[in-house]
Amino acid sequence: MVSKGIPPMHGKALQAFRNNDFSPESAIAEVIDNSIQAESNNIKIRIEFGKPHSIRKPRPVTIAFGDDGIGMDPKILQKCLVLGESTRENDRTGIGRFGVGMTNGAISVCNKIEVYSRPHQGHWNFVELDLNKLDDEGAPYITIVKESPLPKKYKDLVGDKGTLVIWSDIDRIESNFNSTDLKHWISRTFRKFIGEKIIEDEKIIDNKNKVTLTVDIIGESKETDGSETLEAFDPLYLIPNKHRPNDKTAEMIDDWEIKFDVSDIDKPDNDVKQGKIIIRMSLTPEEWRKGQGAGGSAENRDRYIDKNEGISVLRNHREVAYGHIPQWNPKFDDLDRWWSCEIDFDAVLDHQFSVKNIKVGARPLIQLREQLQNEINGTRDDQLKKIRAVYAKNKSNQITGGDTSGNHEESEEGEKDIIQSDPPKPLSPEEKKKQEEALKRKQINEQETEEILKKIDDPNAPPILLMNSLKDQSTGNYIEIERLGNKTVVWLNMNHQFFQQVYDKLKIINELSENSKDPEKTKLVNIASDLKRDIDNLIISYTDTQNKLLKTENNISDPLERLLMNWSLCLRKLYKNSSEG
Repeated sequence: MVSKGIPPMHGKALQAFRNNDFSPESAIAEVIDNSIQAESNNIKIRIEFGKPHSIRKPRPVTIAFGDDGIGMDPKILQKCLVLGESTRENDRTGIGRFGVGMTNGAISVCNKIEVYSRPHQGHWNFVELDLNKLDDEGAPYITIVKESPLPKKYKDLVGDKGTLVIWSDIDRIESNFNSTDLKHWISRTFRKFIGEKIIEDEKIIDNKNKVTLTVDIIGESKETDGSETLEAFDPLYLIPNKHRPNDKTAEMIDDWEIKFDVSDIDKPDNDVKQGKIIIRMSLTPEEWRKGQGAGGSAENRDRYIDKNEGISVLRNHREVAYGHIPQWNPKFDDLDRWWSCEIDFDAVLDHQFSVKNIKVGARPLIQLREQLQNEINGTRDDQLKKIRAVYAKNKSNQITGGDTSGNHEESEEGEKDIIQSDPPKPLSPEEKKKQEEALKRKQINEQETEEILKKIDDPNAPPILLMNSLKDQSTGNYIEIERLGNKTVVWLNMNHQFFQQVYDKLKIINELSENSKDPEKTKLVNIASDLKRDIDNLIISYTDTQNKLLKTENNISDPLERLLMNWSLCLRKLYKNSSEG
């Protein structure tokens, strides 16, 4: 009996292997991996949708992959669909390694796999695995390699050399599969390979080894059909997004390298003792994260911020996990979407990251996980403080109508009239330095710092300035007073319970006014504004009184009584000036 071909594995167990952990996206990624490993400059994917078995929504019926890589000679081509056969067995220098992805990924979604390949100055050769074609023993088989011309339908997907892979008789892709999500997933997963720019040593540099990856959609919908060259998507938001050219980019927080010991289990063939791990962290622009719920805005959904919780883990620059790392402590929540982190590890650490043969998911073993937590959580906590502080600041401004710089202009008109000050004088260099350090401690950004310093140094500005504090401290004083030059800056601790409670009530008044068609109720917004001014006047009058008491001699008979009296007089003058104005 003449053999029809060679078995992809021993026995009749191949059908059982169809129930594996591959998703359609990760199965497609395996073919892309092979093309990148084959030194391709261009990779093209064509997905044809149809409606088999009378289903309503189109699903992929054929997926073809082409590249212009080095191709395979007949000997290698014959074994490319055999499970466990690989020319890169235990090789950790590239993306591939295990020799199961080509076949295991394909059979997770389809019954028929065709492979055409041509090396430089060689011929186009062909092999096929069709699970519905069985040999005399009832098992599927891989056909014997033979020369074969390319199908005309797919000739445009390859170069003069390279490989063409065709999946057909697709029966395991669900109706929720769509090309939009797939293209975004590929753009993020292979960003280090298809991006014009990459990040290296805290710098954005040109990608000298850029691969062009094109996806062609046929028959899905009018909106998605057509060919598109994919742009890399950077979940750190450090590299400009070509789909959103007007977006600001994130702030680079840190970029550092650590080493970790290679496990004796599943160790590489060479004598490498340690593997390298690169960790990068960034913080999204403040204007994206003005308050709770901002992640669900249309703008931020378009940026995929609503998906950005957790960490991107990459193996040799190819993403293998994106999201929450199991057993990470403390757990990630909605607030974590505003900072980003990627961990890019050498493949010699496969065992330590618990990378499976399908290269999907990463579950660092306990010692590695604890070290990563120690490396990342401190910086994470600092970013969460900044994020909460911005929430508090913008919550205050939203409630009271204040501007984002935290200035309280409406109370300042009264200040100029009622507070008697010494002749104005500019800040000394020492005082400027002190104020800059104070602003830095309060996590004020550079633009706001410059604006505040100008006001402090401006002789025509009010002598008492009220500013929203970004200090993440709910247990501290509700105000902090700093005297510099001839100005007094009063920092209002927006995380203090007093401001949180009062401003929550003012916000309710504003919302009742905005949602009402009753003209009388719409007046509530003015009442809320007046109440805000009352609070400012109270604080200004106290500050002015304290300033004056500090200038008096020590023989005051009853300082507390004098303080109360002067405070009351100052308030009275503020309201008198306000009513006259």
